[in-house]
Amino acid sequence: MLEIIGNFASRKETSISTYNHMKANKKELLERITKMSKKGGKLETAVLTLALQKLDSEDFAIDEEGVYNSDRTQLVYSRGDREEVSIPATIQTIGEMAFAGKKHLKKVTLPKGLKDIAREAFADCDALEEIVLPASVETVEPYAFSDCDRLKRVVFEGAPKKVSRKAFDSCDELHDISVPDDIVKALRKTLHLNDGDINYLVVGHNEDKGKKIKEEKKKDKKDKKEEKTAKKNDKADKKSDQKAEKKDKKKKEGGMADKPMTSTSNTKPAE
Repeated sequence: MLEIIGNFASRKETSISTYNHMKANKKELLERITKMSKKGGKLETAVLTLALQKLDSEDFAIDEEGVYNSDRTQLVYSRGDREEVSIPATIQTIGEMAFAGKKHLKKVTLPKGLKDIAREAFADCDALEEIVLPASVETVEPYAFSDCDRLKRVVFEGAPKKVSRKAFDSCDELHDISVPDDIVKALRKTLHLNDGDINYLVVGHNEDKGKKIKEEKKKDKKDKKEEKTAKKNDKADKKSDQKAEKKDKKKKEGGMADKPMTSTSNTKPAE
């Protein structure tokens, strides 16, 4: 009994120590920002300076494409604003706001070992139209893809453990979410579709394939109909042109028949 109480007290002491440490760090950070601001520096400059100092003081890996943790399992920030991005295979977590506000990002290829997509990771990526989430993904946090104005389609290749109902908040063009057939009902419930507050169409992969086949057949039928109409119109135009040509020819022939004959004889009249 005494041992249990001792262990509990030890854990409580550790918890309090961690909390006090975090509180002290926050207090120190605020004091440093205030101090820099009083010296005439801008708030933005102070925050940026402290962020760079943080990068220097801890182990981060940086290359031309992004900032990662030391073992490159987490993408902290994606550098630049490219149209297409392929995330390294070692990445398991995409950090908060890692791609937020990348206005030119149209296509992103996620690694097969990805597990977590953090809060606002892809928020406000207005050019992004489709995202395919690998089967390895376990968690999609709130607002991960919020305010992506052109996002129209999301594909889940597997069954994630947790998807926030706010993961795709304010994605007005998104109406198509494709998931494995056995989790359609569960994901609809997760996204609160039964409440009528989101108008997504969540379909299983097989149903999605069926829908695509149906759409392709419909398109083929439409194309054939248009082709038939075009041929019919061409035939009618050709017939009309032939009729007009025939009419003009007949008119010219009629005009020549009505024209008086003129004599070209040089015979002198009798005296």
